[in-house]
Formats: sequence, structure tokens, C-alpha cells
Amino acid sequence: MILAGCAIAVSRVRLEPGCDGLISRTGSVAYRLGELMRFGLPLAGLGRFGLRKPNPDKDKDNSVPPKTQPQPQAKPQVERPHVSLFSKKELGEFYALADASAVTAGNIRGPRLKWDIQGNALSGKYTGINGEFTARGVVRIGKYCAFGRYVALISGNHRTDMPNQQVWFNKRFGFTPAVETKGPVEIGHNVWIGDKVSVLSGVQIGHGAVIGAGTTVVKSVPPFTIVGGSPAREIRRRFSQSVIEQMLALGWWDWDDDRIARNKTFFELNLTPTDDFDLFSVVVD
Repeated sequence: MILAGCAIAVSRVRLEPGCDGLISRTGSVAYRLGELMRFGLPLAGLGRFGLRKPNPDKDKDNSVPPKTQPQPQAKPQVERPHVSLFSKKELGEFYALADASAVTAGNIRGPRLKWDIQGNALSGKYTGINGEFTARGVVRIGKYCAFGRYVALISGNHRTDMPNQQVWFNKRFGFTPAVETKGPVEIGHNVWIGDKVSVLSGVQIGHGAVIGAGTTVVKSVPPFTIVGGSPAREIRRRFSQSVIEQMLALGWWDWDDDRIARNKTFFELNLTPTDDFDLFSVVVD
């Protein structure tokens, strides 16, 4: 009972009279018992006051040593095969959005001082980025695109399978990077992206697609398709399948200015999703 009284005394961080001589022999036991009581852990099975009488037969160490568990290793980043929307020739003609002179040379419009470019972001000529814009990682944007404000194209993501999720933390200590990617973000030619749109890693948005305002795009979008929502869902196709195939075959975004100017009739067509129109009948070489 004296020993039990000492256990309670230590757990309350004060000593009862008569316990002084026992502290050296029982202090660690008393402290651990006090911790159990402080956190409300059950003491059932440990004796009335968390102590039991020694039993030589039961106290023999007949246990089998536990097997050593292999430590999980950080998974290596696997390169995924990626088929670009753009040819090597096209990519070679794109302009670096981080380079002011390249932006000017490509006739790319927008308030450059409001753009946050981190990584390798390229764009084709005559694209308009009409407000605050973020591009991180590998980003490729086609010709004649129209972007609203607060558009974010992010080709990387934080890893969730590691103890830490902050990229800078692992970089500071020289650990395996806490970032992963599914591939570049690619925006096809003549894509219209509304305000406050986010496009995530590995997504390809096909030529002529429309992304509604406030959309989060987590998977690729077919050409000439209108999507919206978070996550993005298909709303409808802009044109019939026949017209979409003709548009892709024509690739008017590769025409020079003179040919574009000669094709006023083509560019002023009004087509519904059900029209099966012969585009080549109005195109002028």
C-alpha cells in the first residue's frame, strides 16, 4: 500500500509523507503509472494500483523475437509515355512566356507583369492571356488561344504518400522531391478558357475546345468540346463529328495571314452541332 500511495503521489507531482525512501526504487514505475492515469488509459489487468506480484513462471521470456519489418521506400518517379498535341516543328516555333522579347515577337497579348511563370511555359503566336495567369512546370499553349483572368496551368502536384507534403521542405534537406507529375499541361490551338480555370498535371485540351469559367480540369478534353464544372464534365460538342474532322484536317491555325484574309466566308460560317457541312467547299487556297 505504501508503494501504491507513492505511485499516486508521483502522478500528482507531490510526495506523501513516508515515501521519500522509496522514490529511488519506484520513481520510474510511479511516473509511468501517473502518465497512464493522466491520459485516462485503462488500468484493468495491471492490478489494483497498476502493479502486480511477480510470477516467475509467467515472467520467463518465452516469446519469439518479432520479425523485422522492411522499411517502406519512397517510390521512384516513373516516366509516363506522352504523345504531344504538337509536332516537334510546332514546338520549335513556340515562344517562351518568361521572355518579354519572345512574347512581343510572338504577338502574344496580355499584361505580362501579372503573369506568374515558373518552369518552361511556351505559347504559339497570337494567343491572348487577358489577366492574372499562372503557369508552373512544363506548359504548352497553342496559337490563337483566348484566356480569361486567373487561369492556372499546373503540371506538377504535391505527393501524398510521404510524411511531408511541402516541396520546399524536402528540397531544403536534400530528400527525394515531394512532387510528382503526370506530364505536361497542353492547351491546343484556338482554345477558349474562361475566368478562374485550373488545369492540372497531364491534361491535354484539344484544339478548338471551350473551358467554362470556374472549371477545374483533371482529365483531357477532346477537340471542339465544351466542358464546365469542378471537376470538368462535357456539356456538348461545338460541331458535328463530320465538321470536327474537317476542322482538324484543315488546321486553319497554321495558315498565314494572307490565306486567312482570303477565307472570309469560311471564318464567318455559323454552324450548329447538327450541321453536316462541307467546309472544303468554301475554303480558298
